[in-house]
Amino acid sequence: MADAQIQLTPVPVNLLYMMVGTLPDIAVKEINEHIDNVVIPTKVDSSNNLVGQISQDKKSSQLNFSLETAYGKKFKEMLDGCATSLLQNGYKREAQANAFECWTVHSYAGDYNPLHSHGTHTPAGLSCILYLKVPDCIKEKSDTPKLNYASGDCDGFTQLIWDTSTTYDTYGLYNPGQEMIKPEVGKIIIFPKWLNHQVYPFFGEGERRTLSANFNVYYSANENKKYGMVNDWL
Repeated sequence: MADAQIQLTPVPVNLLYMMVGTLPDIAVKEINEHIDNVVIPTKVDSSNNLVGQISQDKKSSQLNFSLETAYGKKFKEMLDGCATSLLQNGYKREAQANAFECWTVHSYAGDYNPLHSHGTHTPAGLSCILYLKVPDCIKEKSDTPKLNYASGDCDGFTQLIWDTSTTYDTYGLYNPGQEMIKPEVGKIIIFPKWLNHQVYPFFGEGERRTLSANFNVYYSANENKKYGMVNDWL
């Protein structure tokens, strides 16, 4: 045994995959202009279908972003491409993502979004968050917030929660069960629909603007066979 060489490789056990990316400034500018010139003036309220507590300012709102207009269809192509990439490259599934609803969230000081997950028409589904405007009071915060000393470091952050593990659990070699996402203009995150998440309120001047969408997921017939599933929802 003294001369034996043992080849050891740490093997991660993945709990979930997310897609994280950054849109170029010119794309963010174009999307914001469409929202300012079309979405806000049209003002189709989506709050009755959403859990967000967005009401602290006269401009606080949650508005429908139509995917049926010429611009909406073009935007949907981009979203579908990003979400499909997560399915095929992250989860290694023969599948396509299809965005079927989209909305914008215009938050101001004191607004927040309680813990929730999203729903889709298909058993598998994806959701996304795109950050379009971030107030200075959030920008100036640390990328890795500390919650002690009443720091307020997580104000305006999105928290993703997929397990109830604590800091003590992590110390004991459990995988972390949550992550804080600092809003950054242009950042887009795509994740499974079941992933619980919430948004903490912030306190300062300016608008925190995000766009969200939900995607139905359509597996190929071959992929369905792997799981003994039928194609009733195709």
